[in-house]
Amino acid sequence: MKKTQSLLRLMRPIFHWGIIVVIFYAIYRIRLFTDLIPGIQLRIPVINYNETMAYAIIVAIAFICIGIVKRLYELNKPIQNYFQTFTKVWIYRLITITFIAYFGQDFIFFYGISRFIIVIWSFVSFFALFFFDQVWNYLEVQRHKDNDSKILIIWSDTTESLKAIEKIRSGFSFRTEYANISEIKSISFEEYLMVVAVGSFEKRILQNIFEKVRFTDTRFYHISEGFFLDDVVYAPENIDNIIALEYKHSKLDGWSIILKRVLDIMASIVLIIITSPIMLLVVIAIRSESKWPAIYRSKRVGKYGELFTFFKFRSMYTHLSVGYGGKEADELYKQLINSDANIRQWVLPKIKNDPRVTKVGNFIRKTSLDELPQLFCILRWTMSLVGPRPHLPNEVKNYESRQKRLFSIKPGITGYSQIFGRTELDFEEEARLDLYYIQNRSIFLDIYIVFATFGVVFKGK
Repeated sequence: MKKTQSLLRLMRPIFHWGIIVVIFYAIYRIRLFTDLIPGIQLRIPVINYNETMAYAIIVAIAFICIGIVKRLYELNKPIQNYFQTFTKVWIYRLITITFIAYFGQDFIFFYGISRFIIVIWSFVSFFALFFFDQVWNYLEVQRHKDNDSKILIIWSDTTESLKAIEKIRSGFSFRTEYANISEIKSISFEEYLMVVAVGSFEKRILQNIFEKVRFTDTRFYHISEGFFLDDVVYAPENIDNIIALEYKHSKLDGWSIILKRVLDIMASIVLIIITSPIMLLVVIAIRSESKWPAIYRSKRVGKYGELFTFFKFRSMYTHLSVGYGGKEADELYKQLINSDANIRQWVLPKIKNDPRVTKVGNFIRKTSLDELPQLFCILRWTMSLVGPRPHLPNEVKNYESRQKRLFSIKPGITGYSQIFGRTELDFEEEARLDLYYIQNRSIFLDIYIVFATFGVVFKGK
């Protein structure tokens, strides 16, 4: 339900774009009439169709971009103070398009843009878009009611919290449920669109609620003069004129997530095309030294702790690879991790001079060429270009509670810990670096990590 809701909200700016362009075209056609006002003859203006429609497209894009920046197009939560937000976007857009029309005269727009069209369109589009959004919001509320969508308010036994609840509950258009602190152990938080904690809570209790919510698509807010939790990003939100702190595990949210996904897909396609000859040579080299298959598949733990199929070039002998070699491979692996060859104990074992690795395998591991098939995992939506490294289920079972926060985002081919030590780090340090990345990740940080990864690989570090 929540993914469907986000997808529908993603369609809203596309409809806005269409409405703006259609209104522009309609007013353009109307302006070509000489008898526009009954009884008054107006000369036919020189209005170039191509320039006018190009301007309409620019205007539509400007409106949507401003709307995204000003949070008119929220993807994961209801829009608060809609009318004020919409009016601000409309005014900013009016200033922007006037600037474009004025400074584009005789430069971008040789024939110029009709001021009549701009003025009339500005007023018509305001009411048209506003009317469309009111219908859209009404249908969204009905959809929430049909699907029994709910908001949960958790309250503490204080007068202040009860007053706050009375004030905010009228601000939600769908069903609101209430729970006391003593009831939170039995609550399934993924059932709710939003969870709002109102009042003062013990830090331990509030941290426990957030740890459960962080692995769902539910939004979590706290209304109180509270305190800071661990590994949390704070974002102020206005809920019916009450300031609430939204607790998130990452700064990257909403449209930034979509941009990251688009960049992931584009980068993976480009890299697959560029590296396809290299991948072919690696397959031939692997096959010349040992039997098929050249691709090693295994189950790894991904976002929200769900298992996915992980690809990489096989770097071990087939009969000695866990999952391919049967009982012999399993017994050898157990012997190695319990021997002195295991130089990194506990969560993630590391075998020095691993006898299972082939000569080709040593080379592709050192150069990270064994990771190239994971580009296809990005296209399958199971991995990202940048994120924490995915681990095996038997390794994950040894994670501490704090380290399980690594499951709050998709795993990556490269990551923050990969450029600061790679396999030389112990797991505690690797987890600490990746948790830092989750809290501070951004598109620019991802770009930095990708370029830094090339530097690390080329230097052989």
